[in-house]
This record gives sequence, C-alpha cells and structure tokens, in this order.
Amino acid sequence: MSPIFLVAWREYKQYVFSRGFILLLVMLPILMVAGAFLLSIIENARPQRAYVIYDATGGDYAARIEDEIEKQYAREKLAAWEVYLLTAVDRNITTPEDIPFPFGSSDITHGRISAFEKAGGFEAAQLAVQKYLRMGTPAFMPPKPQFLKAALPQEIANAGSMEKAAEGLTPYLRGEKALPGAINGRLFAAILIPEAFSARQPEGSNDDSNDTTSTDRRSLNEAEYWSDNVTDPTLELAVKRALQSVLRKREAARLGLRDADLERIADIDAPVKMFTPKEDLTNAEVDTGDRLERVVLPGVLTYVLLVVIFAVGNPLLTNTIEERSNKIVEVLLSSVTAHELMMGKLIGIAAVGLTMPAIGLIGTVVASFSGGPASDAMSEGVGALLNSNLLPIFLFYFLAAYIIYAMLFLVIGALSNSIQDAQTYMGPLMLLVFAPTPFVIMVFQNPNGLVASVLTWIPIYTPYAVMLRAASEPPMGEIIGATCLMLAFAFVLVQIMGRVFKNAILNASPPKVREIWRLAKVDA
Repeated sequence: MSPIFLVAWREYKQYVFSRGFILLLVMLPILMVAGAFLLSIIENARPQRAYVIYDATGGDYAARIEDEIEKQYAREKLAAWEVYLLTAVDRNITTPEDIPFPFGSSDITHGRISAFEKAGGFEAAQLAVQKYLRMGTPAFMPPKPQFLKAALPQEIANAGSMEKAAEGLTPYLRGEKALPGAINGRLFAAILIPEAFSARQPEGSNDDSNDTTSTDRRSLNEAEYWSDNVTDPTLELAVKRALQSVLRKREAARLGLRDADLERIADIDAPVKMFTPKEDLTNAEVDTGDRLERVVLPGVLTYVLLVVIFAVGNPLLTNTIEERSNKIVEVLLSSVTAHELMMGKLIGIAAVGLTMPAIGLIGTVVASFSGGPASDAMSEGVGALLNSNLLPIFLFYFLAAYIIYAMLFLVIGALSNSIQDAQTYMGPLMLLVFAPTPFVIMVFQNPNGLVASVLTWIPIYTPYAVMLRAASEPPMGEIIGATCLMLAFAFVLVQIMGRVFKNAILNASPPKVREIWRLAKVDA
C-alpha cells in the first residue's frame, strides 16, 4: 500500500475507531429518531398560564376575552388534528384531503370549526378516520389549553380603580402570594380593562367621540397587560387579538352586521398558487418538494458544510501540534516523506469529514421510517435531497473547501508547538472566514444578486456561496468561472502551504511571521 494511504488510514482509524466516534455512530440515529417525537413532547409539556381579568366595564369584556381565547384554542386543536392526519393516515388507502369534510384535511376556518363541533368533535372524528389510519396508530390527543382563566381575588374585584387593582395584583404576579385556582398558585398575567375602554381611532378619522389628549386617552380607554414575564408575548398577543375581535364585532354591529357575518368575512381566503417557470409548464406549480429543494436544503447543506469543515479541521490542527511537540513527527518522517505525510493527513481527515454527514443522512433515513410525528417531513426532505443534484454539488464543494481550509489548519499546526501558538494564527483566520456572515441572509433572499455574485468570486467563500445558490439556477458562466478561479486558488495554496509545511514541520521552534514567506519560497 502507498505510504500516503497508510498515513491516511492511520489518521482515519485514529478518529473513526475512537470510542467517542463509535458512540456518536451509535447515538446519532437513535437521537434523530427520538428527535422525531420532540415536537409532540414539547407540545404536551408546555405550561398552562393562569390569568385574571379586572374588568371595570362590568364584566362584558372579560366574558368576550374568554370566549375569544377559547376559539383560538379550538383552532389550535384543529391544527393539531391536521398534523395528526398527515402522520397517521395510510396513503395506500386514501389521503387526508380525500377524507370527507369536516374531518378530512382542509382549511381551518370558523365555518369548519363550527361544523367539526356539530359533527361530534374529536371523538366522532377519530371514529370517522379510524379505517384510514396506519396499523398501530395511537388515538389523537388534543393539546392541552395553554391559558387558564382564574377567579379574581375578591379584594381585587372590589378595588374600585385600575391603580388599586394593579397594586393589589402585584404580589400575585411576583409570586409572593399564591392565587387559588392557578397552576402552582402562580399568576402569569393580569388584564386590566378601564371603564371607558374603546377602540383607538385611526389617524385622520372624523370620529371625535374620543376627543382627548394622548395622555388622557391612555388613562381613560387603554387596557393594560401586566406580567412578570416579559420574554413570552404569547398571552399578550392572544389578549390583544381577543380585544380587537370584540371591538370589531361591536363596530360591525353598529354598522348592521352580525357576528356570523363578520366571521364569514374573516374566513375569506384569496386562492393563490405559486408557479415557477420551467421547460415543462405542466409541472410548474411550486409544491413542498420544490420549497425543500430551493429553500430549506441549500441552507441546511451550507450549514453542514461549514460545520463539518471546521469539525475536521480542528483535529487536523491539534494532531499536528501534538505530533510536533511529542517528537512523533520525527519517527513518522523516518518512514515517509513530508509530502506523503501531508497528503496522507489530508486524505484521512477528509474521509472522516465525509463519514460524519453520511452518518447524519443514514440517521435521517432511519428516523423517516420511524413512524413518529416528524417522519413524513423527514421522508419528504430525504426524497427531495435524493431527487435533486444537491448531493454531488455538496460533495464537490466540500472537497474544494476542505482542501483550502485543511491546508491552512495543517500549516498552522506545523508552525506551532502548542495550542497557544496556534491561537495567534487562528484569530485572524476565523475573522476572515466569518466576515461575510452578515451578508448570508442577502444571498439567501436574493441568490442571484450583487452580494451573492461578489461572494461567489472570492475563492475562500465560493463553496458556501455556490451551495446557497445551487437550487436557484444561478448563471452557469458565473459558477463555472468562479469555480475555476477557486480551483486555481486551491492549487496555488497547496503549493505554497505545502512548502511551508515541509520546511516547518521539523523546526524545533515556531518561525516568526516574517520568516514564513521565506519558508514558502524554498522547496524542501
């Protein structure tokens, strides 16, 4: 066997057959299968948030807010039912869309929610779809309500003013006093509605019924949302939507519209489908597979490319430093040349780099057959990946990026006797590598724009820019030209860095920065 491949096998075996990597090999598919159930576990584990309402108007708004939050919960349950159908229905029998209304997959509207309840709710729905489900599919479990209305303490109900109510509720909100009826006695939020609560009039409105100053307006007719948690706006938004709905229904009633009329108007949905120009216009509609191929997969693969490059670059760096500091490199160079050692290291660690995403892909395939809540989504993702040209593109640009960055890591290792020495070089390198990070979103949103083109023509960024643009049909001439420039840059870099490696690997002490150029000019 060639000395290069002997060194490559040594490097590969050192990492892949290590206990940590074998543990990763075993755990990754298991973790990915477990991850397929994570969303449902999170959904079931979400905390119930207790809230109270102080309504100075006499209680009308409190009842309507509770009704609106209940309607939002009904929409959440129906949305969960949609996900259940997507994962549970045996498509060899039928599709979720072909199951009769209202239990089959369809738009979530006020009308469908009402029809669902009149038809018997989720118990009737489970019986209706049972014959279409996969064998062994568990029954549907609706999500628990996220918000729970608690009774207002009597002393707060008799407060007599917004200020006194807020003052009295503060100990409950801060957890200093337990609230009866709340989970763990903790009050999550309080909604305070003033007696003169009314809609804020749009600018330019001729309605002068609320003709007060801005300061008076806030004190007279603005509701207040109190909570010790300012990071989770979920309930705040739900309350705002509920109050908006109440005010809009009142305005609609003033204009002669019924609540049912307003809900019917809210259910109106503009039917729009997205198409993309293709040679075969009969297949031009954008479906889930197209969005996965054009939006999700390029971003995921670019991220994997970046992570894997630096995941394998680090052991290449540290192993070279360790061999230098422990004089192991002198033993190795007694059997192979510096060129063979360098090439063997590059090939061996490249194989490690390819093994990591291969394990990830296998884990995803296994998880897609697990039957978990996310298995269908994973199946679609794997199918879109295998049906596209993204895998060979990823492989090519992984190797190109690996050659560029691995040579830099390898040379830094050859120039350093310790990790501390290497840090002096790694700082500027990392700054250079991650410099275009603020522009990534621009490339993602406009893959054929100016920023994307500029990054594509910079050799050290070409692999990532092209990977992001791969599914957006970038100009072929630009991609070919930039790729040729990248390959030429990689070739020159290998020649220069190879000389530095061969000249520096046996040096007892790290060379100074001004001496590196001299090492690059002399061929060992």
